[in-house]
Amino acid sequence: MDDKTYASSGASLASSADNAVQRGVSQAGSSLHETIDKVAEPARSTVDRAATVAHNTVDKLASGASSVAGKVSDQAQRFTDVPLQAVDYSKAYIKDHPLQAVGAALVVGWIFGRLTANRH
Repeated sequence: MDDKTYASSGASLASSADNAVQRGVSQAGSSLHETIDKVAEPARSTVDRAATVAHNTVDKLASGASSVAGKVSDQAQRFTDVPLQAVDYSKAYIKDHPLQAVGAALVVGWIFGRLTANRH
């Protein structure tokens, strides 16, 4: 054999060794990726479950807060409506019964005067 034949067979051996190394590295990389995916999957499902529970908890809290805010708003509306209704009722009563309203005002004024008068 001549030098060219040795060089050619050496190059093909180096090339096949290089291809074998690349295949080995590629297989090792694929194997590592599969292992990482197998290890990460339970953690991913646990994180997904925790995230779902957290979202549901936030939704429940927001719903409860919204309900409480609605109730507070309703009570505030009632507290502002009651005095207005009392004034409207009083106006209607005075308009319908003017003499009784004046008599009631006089009696209330007399009682208030007696209660607050100095007793010396």
